[in-house]
Amino acid sequence: MADMKIGVVLHGVTGRMGDVAHRALRAIAEAGGVRIGDDAVVPVPIGLGRDGDKLAHYARESGLEASFTDPEAALEHAKRVNRNFQVYHNSVATGPRHGVMMAMLPLLDPATTGVFCEKPVAASYAEGWDIVRELERGGFVHGVVHDMLEAPGIRKARQLLPLVKPLHCQMMFGYEVGDGLSSNADFRGQRPDFNWALATSGGGIILDMCHEAYLSSALFGATERLSAISRLFTRQRRAAETDALIECDVEDYVSVRREHTSGVVNTSTWTWLRRVNSEFGPLEITVEGRNGTLVFGLHGIKVQWKEAAPALHWKDSLRGEPIDWRYYWEYVEAGDGNPFAVELERFIRCLVQREPYPYDAARALDWLGEVEAIYESAARDGTPITHDRFLHYPDRVPADWVPQRLQSRIGPSTDEA
Repeated sequence: MADMKIGVVLHGVTGRMGDVAHRALRAIAEAGGVRIGDDAVVPVPIGLGRDGDKLAHYARESGLEASFTDPEAALEHAKRVNRNFQVYHNSVATGPRHGVMMAMLPLLDPATTGVFCEKPVAASYAEGWDIVRELERGGFVHGVVHDMLEAPGIRKARQLLPLVKPLHCQMMFGYEVGDGLSSNADFRGQRPDFNWALATSGGGIILDMCHEAYLSSALFGATERLSAISRLFTRQRRAAETDALIECDVEDYVSVRREHTSGVVNTSTWTWLRRVNSEFGPLEITVEGRNGTLVFGLHGIKVQWKEAAPALHWKDSLRGEPIDWRYYWEYVEAGDGNPFAVELERFIRCLVQREPYPYDAARALDWLGEVEAIYESAARDGTPITHDRFLHYPDRVPADWVPQRLQSRIGPSTDEA
């Protein structure tokens, strides 16, 4: 078996998602690389960032061997690793992503370079459209993170869904993200400071957790219409590394109801003010079906088949007789695996074999179009938005289009949260 190295430029490697990608690439390399026939393609991470000191510190801590503040130098290093194949992976913050991507794409050779991007592909549909247009024009192999689809619990659930015959679903995602105002240091800086300001984040939890769109689609198919309610519950937060107060002006809670063409109704709640009470962690999905029920998260799943639960009668309920409800569930082996490593392996394989990547930027832009519909519904107090009004690539928006981000409903406040 022959080994081939491939340089992967990680733009924004010192950020949270850049570090996740770096760890995934190291896991791939340690496992022997990406198998393609009798060959193995071994990724070589190359860091790219703005702050040289921060890059140097990260490199020392993580074992990153090569890092640059100059994009062209990073790309040239990737070409020295392999002249025929390189990967540019963009994981910079969502707000500035459009500007960064539009500046980087002219530097890349589509004949050799695949472009992989953190989700969402941009801070708005219009900005995402610009990026997709350039990727398509250039003939790049391109992809965007859809990591939850590769989580073991989600994969197993998708296998079991046809057996339970879904009727309705409830998704709950979130955990307590502290405001930094208490004496408990653990509840400070759990998420980057830019997440809380529209100018730097591009949007709040609706935009950031655009996982909701592709998860719903993967589980239940296309959405016929959706409606949403959103709120900002925590209006002030302490900055991660200083005592400065951040005046939050983006939403930190959303409830979305999707009516799917398959007939399934999916109600989702995504919030940064939740104390987790689930054995499966911050994401818990319950799918009630005609033949049974699935409860699962990213790394676990259990099932209860039709009439396997104790039959509840109203007299029992009145007497308050205790029932051990959780006893009647069957745990299913979901396996393990790093979802980001699975995605990056697939992307590298598609690049080397010159095949389209199934979760490309155009598909990610469709999810961003549904994010825009969620914002529109939330701005109208939950008015349903039908599928024909969703933005989907190659739909365009007017040049003067301004994305709805609840600007007229959510703003900074110095009132006590």
